[in-house]
Amino acid sequence: MALSAASVLLLAGCASNSNPATKAFEGLTPTCEHFKGGAEIDQVKVTETAGSVPTVDFPTKADGTSGLADIKTPQTKVIKEGSGPEFSGNQLMTFEFIVINSSTGAVLANTKFDGTDTATQIFDSTSSKIFCDDLTGVKEGSLVAFANPKHQEANGTLYVLSIKKIYLPHANGDLQGLPSGLPSVVRAPKTGQPGLVKPSFSAPNDLQKAILIKGRGEVAKAGDSVTVHYVGWVWGTEIGAAFDSSWESGNGPSTFTLKTGPGGVIPGFVKAIDGETVGSQVIVSMPPADGYGPDGNGTSIPANATLVFVIDILGINK
Repeated sequence: MALSAASVLLLAGCASNSNPATKAFEGLTPTCEHFKGGAEIDQVKVTETAGSVPTVDFPTKADGTSGLADIKTPQTKVIKEGSGPEFSGNQLMTFEFIVINSSTGAVLANTKFDGTDTATQIFDSTSSKIFCDDLTGVKEGSLVAFANPKHQEANGTLYVLSIKKIYLPHANGDLQGLPSGLPSVVRAPKTGQPGLVKPSFSAPNDLQKAILIKGRGEVAKAGDSVTVHYVGWVWGTEIGAAFDSSWESGNGPSTFTLKTGPGGVIPGFVKAIDGETVGSQVIVSMPPADGYGPDGNGTSIPANATLVFVIDILGINK
């Protein structure tokens, strides 16, 4: 289940942190505006009960409407602050939610708050900027309420989110030198999306990988569920357009278990990520045995193809 301004309305200078989960986010520049509070959102009360939907209360006026319906700018209140990394924009987030019409108090949509139907969505600085601004500065693990005014969402809307997981928007860490034998990589300044510089040399015969950005987060191990961004190319006599890219798919980052076989990935993907830290960007050249072998994969990957992937490790799912 996803949140968007349209669909929801129908349904509705710091010291370094030693915790790898938060250290991986150090140095990120926010892409959205930090949340702002207000007198009206301060009156919202949220009562939690483990394993069930929280109750949400806010005062109404004599005519039965809420003062939240009359706010002119968005307002956010952190009900309970978590201890994880801060949301800074253009990031995937996993959360439980309640959506309420702030004029009538009617619940428009909610998850069960028992872990069975958790929502996952990217909040970015373009298509979902209102939510991105509502949430920037809120920490993973927080329970947060935010309200958007009538001119931005019909009737005005109040949201309560329990933030379970925040992922990196892209690789983040220390730049590393590129060894010979692998193509160079360029990155979009705003998004970090990688592109490949076509090499003037042939593909290696064995698997080769290098760390382009060394992340500061937790170590991913074989068997873990990981969330990544990736781009893949076929390395033949030359390298053409990417045959696959999570950046361009429209579905956001990809999540999979770091294993081969049913429910897993090709061997080269496991070898590329196993032992690397969250926040890292890895480039890997995979011979056919570590990719799709003599069968190839559809029309985009021929038989016995050598593949090149650039992978950003955004998070480990626990």
